[in-house]
Formats: sequence, structure tokens, C-alpha cells
Amino acid sequence: NRKRPEWSIMVNQMKLAQASLFIYVLLPGFSEFLIEEGFTKSVYTFDELGGFRMYLMYTVLYFALVEIGIYWMHRTLHTNKTLYKYIHLLHHSYSAPHTLTPWCSIAFHPLDGILQASPYVVLLPFVPTHYLTHIGMVFLTAVWATYIHDAMDWNVDPIMGSKYHTVHHTHYIYNYGQIFTFCDRIWGTLRIPMTKTGVQGERVQLKVVDGWFGKGRGGKAKSS
Repeated sequence: NRKRPEWSIMVNQMKLAQASLFIYVLLPGFSEFLIEEGFTKSVYTFDELGGFRMYLMYTVLYFALVEIGIYWMHRTLHTNKTLYKYIHLLHHSYSAPHTLTPWCSIAFHPLDGILQASPYVVLLPFVPTHYLTHIGMVFLTAVWATYIHDAMDWNVDPIMGSKYHTVHHTHYIYNYGQIFTFCDRIWGTLRIPMTKTGVQGERVQLKVVDGWFGKGRGGKAKSS
């Protein structure tokens, strides 16, 4: 019963994605410059981090801080009217399940992609990281973004699966997280889809989860 994306939508997303990538790639290029010039705490061996155990600790810390940073950057792109209107709204022009495709994951204003990925770079001068781990995380983030924009009905807590992100596109102000749900759970913006999100004509039932600091919104929700 799921309505398939029209070719015109996918072609539009392909054109927007390709146009944006020429600017978006400046961010990983800049991070590479910072690393090579010694402006970060990125290293190339486990020994430089104090052994494998310390490597694991720093990796968890880095990834958790990145997740928090992306959550708040994404949420700010919604709550700040100027940023939303001129930068993030373009990505949310795809607001129905049948408009979500893998191409949609990179169909955005180039500054949108740079801002949301910026925590990966901003944290490098402060948190020791293994160079290959940093590169691997950035690459896998792109793969993950492709998956969650395909409107498939899948999610397993605490993973921010495709059902969660489909709700984000249809309701706008919930489920801002990147890979995990813990930020939305803490700050009250988590909405758990209890029914299928990609079926045409069916109203999505959402379970409200009270956050540790109340219910977060940041705008007016769109009804499904």
C-alpha cells in the first residue's frame, strides 16, 4: 500500500544533491587540513591514545558528544526561524513518506549539511580520536543518512531507525537525533511510531515520551 516516489521527485533530489556536494565536501577537506597541520587531537595509533582501552573510552566520548552536538544543531535549524526558512526548509520540502528516497538524504542546502556535520570537526581539537575512527564515522554517517531517508518501517530502540526519521519529516519537530534516540529521550522530543509510517492513507499513531527535562517541541507539528 505504500506509494512509490515519482521519478520527477527523485530527479529533483539528484540535482539538488549533486549541486550541494560541491560545497558540502569543503567540511571534510577542512577537517583533513586541521588534522594534518596538528590543530587537533587526532592520532594514528592506539599507543598515542594510551592503549586500546583508552581508545574505546575516547571513541565512546567522541561519538556521544557528536550525537549531542548534531541533535542540538538539527533542533536549532528548526527552532531558529531564519535558519529554518533559508537553510533547512529546502530539505523539508520532502515532507511525505512517498517523497523520501536515498537521494533525499543529501538533497539539502549545502550549509545545512555543513552545519549538521560540524560537530565531527568542532570536537577534534578537544577530544582525542583515532584518525581512521573519525574518517570511518563520517563515512558511516553518510550511509546511515541514506538508510533513514528511505521511509522503511524499521526501528529498534535505542537506534534512531527509518520509522523515527520518517516521523521527523512528516511532523517536523520530533526525533532530531542522528543514530541514537537518547538525546530526544532526554530533552523530550522523542515520538515513537506505533503504526507503519509509510502506508498511504493511514494515520500514524505516535507514543509521547516525556523527557528528563519536560516535553520538547520547538514549533507547530504537522498532523499526519
